[in-house]
Amino acid sequence: MATNTGFEGKNTSLITILSTVHGQLRREQRDIDKRDLQRALKYGRCERAWGQRWLVEYDGITFITDLTKRREVTAYPSPLPDIPVNYSTLDGHEKAKRLLQQKPELSTSHTVIVVDNSGSMLSKKNDVHLYRDSQNAAFSMTALEFVAEQLLSNTAVNSDMVSLVKFGERPSIEFSREPIGWPVYNKILTHRNKDKYVNRQHAPYMDEVLGGSNYLPALKAAQELLELGHHDKCAKSIFFFSDGRHTDHMKLGITSEDSIKRMKETITSMSSKYGEALTVSMVGLGNAHDLFLPLKEMANAATDAGAKGSFERCEKTAHSISSAISSMVTSTTETRLTLQEGGRSSFTERSGLTSEKYSFPKCNWTYFKIVDHFVYHPQVKEFRSAPMLPLAAVHSSPVEASRRMQAPPPYIAINSNYVGKGAERVAFRCRLSDAENPRGFVFEDMVAKETKHDQRIGERVAFHEGFAETQDLANYLATEFNKHLQAIPNYRLTLTPQLRFVSCSVLLLQDSNWPGGERGVLVEKMLDTDRFRWVKWNDNNGGLMNGEKKHIPIDVDFELKELQREEAQHLGAIMENDEDSDDDESISDVESEGGHGNGEVDVNSNDSGIDPSEYLQAFTHFTYRFTNKKVMVCDLQGIFNTDLTPPTIEMTDPAIHYASTRGRRMVFGRTDKGRSGMNAFFSTHKCTKICKYLHLSARNKKWNRDWRRESTQRTNFRHN
Repeated sequence: MATNTGFEGKNTSLITILSTVHGQLRREQRDIDKRDLQRALKYGRCERAWGQRWLVEYDGITFITDLTKRREVTAYPSPLPDIPVNYSTLDGHEKAKRLLQQKPELSTSHTVIVVDNSGSMLSKKNDVHLYRDSQNAAFSMTALEFVAEQLLSNTAVNSDMVSLVKFGERPSIEFSREPIGWPVYNKILTHRNKDKYVNRQHAPYMDEVLGGSNYLPALKAAQELLELGHHDKCAKSIFFFSDGRHTDHMKLGITSEDSIKRMKETITSMSSKYGEALTVSMVGLGNAHDLFLPLKEMANAATDAGAKGSFERCEKTAHSISSAISSMVTSTTETRLTLQEGGRSSFTERSGLTSEKYSFPKCNWTYFKIVDHFVYHPQVKEFRSAPMLPLAAVHSSPVEASRRMQAPPPYIAINSNYVGKGAERVAFRCRLSDAENPRGFVFEDMVAKETKHDQRIGERVAFHEGFAETQDLANYLATEFNKHLQAIPNYRLTLTPQLRFVSCSVLLLQDSNWPGGERGVLVEKMLDTDRFRWVKWNDNNGGLMNGEKKHIPIDVDFELKELQREEAQHLGAIMENDEDSDDDESISDVESEGGHGNGEVDVNSNDSGIDPSEYLQAFTHFTYRFTNKKVMVCDLQGIFNTDLTPPTIEMTDPAIHYASTRGRRMVFGRTDKGRSGMNAFFSTHKCTKICKYLHLSARNKKWNRDWRRESTQRTNFRHN
């Protein structure tokens, strides 16, 4: 079971405190009127304060009154309390932190919070409404909105990390790469300034002597923190909080313009490296007359260099600070989801891509001469030249394909406007053609897919290898699933749905605009989305068609055991092309750990009619069992074609999770999440009657050999 590093529902004292805290936040976001003070005086706790004043506490609000208790001097929320955490929570937090240091590839996000701790943030003139000073507001709202709100809403788990940098004259890294949890909430609160009023009044004058608020060293510290444990699947964020009064130019002896230029160069360097995987949020605390020029310039530099840059001015209210933090969290969450689904946002998307949906005319054909045709060969694990018709044409029009087998069309027309765009690829409508004009079109519309990133256009045919292998294995497993369906009660040859993944192959084309003068596109059947609704029945991270998504925490104990086992096996000595063992005794049974993956039947299953989702969730479960717990096919998307007999669920672009016993990762591409992806599926899966009827077994040790042999036999390589 996953180690608990967060809120424990049975801790009633913690529930009470958090309820108070969240109620307090809501009170901060409205004005405190006179009746609040009257209630506080009647029911609250009073004690003498400095300067012949009274301090009155009631319902999470502290009031300061004059000696007569009739005039309110100020009011602010009572300081946020620490959250009591037990030994189990602290131990789990430390284990998760240690694990992420040893296996940084398990992290899903890393946010570096940079807070200006200079004297101007502590001065009375910078008070945030209901807070004693700007610095206290920054740390209190960060703890509440960034940590507590995410933990309570389950948008952050122990794979999401946070670092804290405070800066004045020089930066101080207070903690680095801590898993988000209640211990971090408490750590952030410890950094609130506790100086008395007189000391805070002197702080701005000390700034003038000591050099104050230097942005450049703080940015450098944030940059170094982001580089620690960097990997492409981790969403990154910088949250920079200041009142805008930088002093870098005085420290360096240069003009203010030159210091801002250096700040922009630092931000540009980070943004160019991480691209859309990086969110840069600059928050200025001040009034309308404050320009915040350096913060605005840095936000613009981030956007210009490919990151998600933003600037927000907070008008010295708790609500505005809360809004700024929420915006940053939303952006980071969106990036994390994109990367988890296989996106590679550190790459640059090709420019000039336009959708059919927004183009007129919809189709703008460009004609390319076909140089070669390649079909994936599973036994040799590579593409083989096959001078024949593309498989999409063979399967969509078999009679016409038979007639044209010896004389395939020499051209393909590709629409310049795309029909769809995913995390890694872009898809265009295409047609085979006997001539370089529409009168030569033959066969039906097909789809041509290729990379959407500039950095990968030179890979041509090789780019498609992983996608072709994934789709081929998925189709083999769908065929086996269809055979097993014959054993379920009420099976009907012409009525029981069948599963099919569309066949694909690659065409090499002449294109003078492409590197090397040649362009490789993967071609497959175009599904009829005009007649049948496109559906995504599940994704590669536990998400279901009904919208249920879970951000799955790391199973820390399991991963630590895996780490020990990997070290014992000397993973560095294993060649990349070594086959993994099919011995199921070496594979942890994630199925029994995930919610309803143990065979429990969903009582809400539909007894009448055809529900494709029932079959497809069972199919994903089947692939895990049929392959001896090694493979799981998910990210199931396509159409339910009821025009065919039997009705057929036609799909494309599946993802495969592979449970390697030798520590190999992303065996089936960037969407392969291994055991963690399998865990995610079982965390939301509820076995349907189809799962029960199939009597799934995990003793099929020949699946790999059978797939590669049978798939090769199905493909006609006699035309090589």
